[in-house]
Amino acid sequence: MASAEIGAGHVYALGFHADYRCRSTGACCSSGWEIPVAPPAEARLRAALASGALRVDAPGVPLFRSRRELPDGARVVFGLDAHGRCAFLEPGTRLCAVHRQVGVAALPPSCRQFPRIALLTPVGTFLTLSHYCPTAAGQLFREDDVPSIAADPSAFPACEPWEGLDARQAWPPLLKPGVLLGWDGYVLWQEQAVGLLLRGGQTPEAAVAALRLRANRACEWTASKGTLLGWLERIPDQAQPTGVLDFDAAAATWRGVAARVPDSLRFAAPPLGPGDEPALAWAEAHVRLVTPQWERFAWPVRRYLAAKLFASWAAMQADGLTAWSRAVETALAVLHVEATRQCIDTSTPLDAERLGQAFRRADLLLLHLARPAGEDVTA
Repeated sequence: MASAEIGAGHVYALGFHADYRCRSTGACCSSGWEIPVAPPAEARLRAALASGALRVDAPGVPLFRSRRELPDGARVVFGLDAHGRCAFLEPGTRLCAVHRQVGVAALPPSCRQFPRIALLTPVGTFLTLSHYCPTAAGQLFREDDVPSIAADPSAFPACEPWEGLDARQAWPPLLKPGVLLGWDGYVLWQEQAVGLLLRGGQTPEAAVAALRLRANRACEWTASKGTLLGWLERIPDQAQPTGVLDFDAAAATWRGVAARVPDSLRFAAPPLGPGDEPALAWAEAHVRLVTPQWERFAWPVRRYLAAKLFASWAAMQADGLTAWSRAVETALAVLHVEATRQCIDTSTPLDAERLGQAFRRADLLLLHLARPAGEDVTA
């Protein structure tokens, strides 16, 4: 995807995400999350209920609950039953009554967009997925050959009113503190980094180490070295050894991320909280249950890491490429911890099912529970 091919009216996604569609697993509708309903959506739904166009079978469960301090002027959230299921999730099925009976346009933005995560920029809209969604997690295991980055995929139409981090009027990301990367540089770097992470024949740890070295090298640019784009294009990829994960360091990283979960959720059971912290015995369990199988799953893990880099809000919130690449390292550490948790909980070695659940739990913590660094978590 050369810079000449990009444009503000286009949408870009990773190739293995490009044909995503909801398969009604019901995970997002039964996780106990409170979904804000903005006034226009609330008015449409109440009118549909009054006219009979929308029929909901949820005895004893309020369809809407009042809440304060909601975004976008919302006054209510969808009601939940005692098991955390949305009141609009049809009994005995995994189907949303609103979606099925009235249509996707009647859904609140949170429901319409999940698991899509959008970064809106002057050079296009970039989309990745939250792998808390089981369908999105399953996309990581696909075996077909797809392009690294897809332009205007049918699953993510440009006409959709995408919501997310809106950087269309913002300064471009930083190369390093005090030096802008520029939007052309952003596009080139993201394409190079995704290609590096998806390159075959390397472990995820080696791919992340190579990304870190490439970021460090990129930050050596000065005006005396020519154009920034030319410098980025000339940086050679440096092969890295397989490397051995330091599980204690990964556990410390997990704890650092979990510390950014609001106090009100920190000790709640998943999916409202992150779950128990890794214990000392987990390092031995990682060596015994995860490590022997890890290289078998290098491909889906590298895809997961590419999804942590592509369309990442860290590009706009971090102070340069090294911090942006560090977000990918953090995701790998958290994934190792969550894979170990799955193996301990089931007393079985790592396999595709347990890795899929680890992808889900890692993104639950990284994308849905932890707040950005520096943000107040006492609420």
